[in-house]
Amino acid sequence: MKSKFLLYFLFLLFSLPSFVFAQKKSEPKEKKDPYQLMSEYYGDQFNPFDKGNWYLGFAFSLQNQQLTNKARLFEKVLDGNSLNYNLAFRGGYFLADYLSVGGSFVYSRDKFTGLVIQDSDTLQRNNIRSAGTAIAFLRTSFPLTKNKRLSFFNEIGLGLGGGNAVIRDIKNQDEIQKSYSDEFIFTAGISPGITFFAIENFAFEIQLSNLIGYTLNSTKTTTNDTEEAQVVTHNVNFNINLLSLNLGLAYFFGAKKNR
Repeated sequence: MKSKFLLYFLFLLFSLPSFVFAQKKSEPKEKKDPYQLMSEYYGDQFNPFDKGNWYLGFAFSLQNQQLTNKARLFEKVLDGNSLNYNLAFRGGYFLADYLSVGGSFVYSRDKFTGLVIQDSDTLQRNNIRSAGTAIAFLRTSFPLTKNKRLSFFNEIGLGLGGGNAVIRDIKNQDEIQKSYSDEFIFTAGISPGITFFAIENFAFEIQLSNLIGYTLNSTKTTTNDTEEAQVVTHNVNFNINLLSLNLGLAYFFGAKKNR
């Protein structure tokens, strides 16, 4: 009798751990929603602004205006439409933590069609301008949150570029004046912005281009293939234009790694 009881006791003793383990194994794991999974990605090992990392990005801005009785520098727009857009391709390399150098190429195109008054004449105007600018910049980043998903950045940039424009004015339905312009552009400016990491190493960026800046523009114009003129302008500005914000997407290589 005692031996049977001992065998029964030993059977229970060795079976209990297996039973408990099987119960734990059969319990379903807690499912995590996408927000929890994404939050875990941005942990202590997420360092997008470390020395040796680099990034590539694309940005654009778009401004479409319908103008009515709008006074401008040398003319008044009776009725017209203005469409302006910029496309920017950029990249950078972090020389030190939170400090990077980089370059970008910006293509811009401006188009205007409408009725204007200039020197007491009413003109039907069509204007198209295209320009390209190469910019070298120094960028500093300042995280605003502990996990570095949201950060502020500031760029100091120097740019060189060129462009051309064609203006076609029609007066009294039969008098046509056509002007062709070549221009040289030099820019220097400070451009702040915000970076937000949305999906792993992909980030959305919003930037104010040349919030404080200087622009040199030298334009040579030929009118009706005969008359030539050259104008050089210097412009120092403090400009906040929320309609021309640059919206962009960037990818940071090396942001998630083991130290």
